[in-house]
Amino acid sequence: MGPFARLHGRLKEKQEDVRAKPVIVVAMGDSVTQGCMEYNTIEHDEVYHQLLKKHLERAYPNTIVSVINSGVSGDTVVRSTERWQRDVFAYDPDLVIIGFGVNDAHGGQTGLKPYIDGLRARIADVRSLTKADILVLTPNMMIEADNPNVHEKDRVHVPNFLRVREDGRLQLYVDALRQLVREERLPHVDIYAMFEELERDGVDIHTRLANGINHPDRAFQRTIAQAIYERLGTA
Repeated sequence: MGPFARLHGRLKEKQEDVRAKPVIVVAMGDSVTQGCMEYNTIEHDEVYHQLLKKHLERAYPNTIVSVINSGVSGDTVVRSTERWQRDVFAYDPDLVIIGFGVNDAHGGQTGLKPYIDGLRARIADVRSLTKADILVLTPNMMIEADNPNVHEKDRVHVPNFLRVREDGRLQLYVDALRQLVREERLPHVDIYAMFEELERDGVDIHTRLANGINHPDRAFQRTIAQAIYERLGTA
């Protein structure tokens, strides 16, 4: 059985039996998952998990997919601990997508262990409390230099985010997360690697950050959705 046997089995079940329980996908994470874009703007439709829903419904046109957006702006793995029961487990999901890191990385070296230990514990909870398949997302790249996409009211945050870049904190967290998914044998989509590829191709990554700081733009959200859909594969 593949890593997403539960999801595809449920998609087929719902397609064949209209009275079956809806297929439920929960996206758990921070502002990227919430759909935050430009300053003070939330995108409800062009965010990766809602776009994934469209992919799944095209593949299984007679089924019903319910996607729960459990992204919270500014959240970290540690701060999210108390809401997993309410925002994930209570839905009895078929697929849980986990995406944290852009805020966690501000914790530096001292915050790295709580980040990884917290993720490991929540993954264990998903496995023990649900039958859901799990997909992990690495965080995306963030601001490397001041740029025109940063709103005036967001500029107060720029120095802190630049320090994360200059100190190599985000890379540290990404590398630790990559190690975790290998140890736990978890499927993942490496969004950070997608940004690395952009840089290798000479693209200014700030043109792909809606707020110029840490939110992938709508086009990149579509790229994430496509990558997730391809990673899910077929039954």
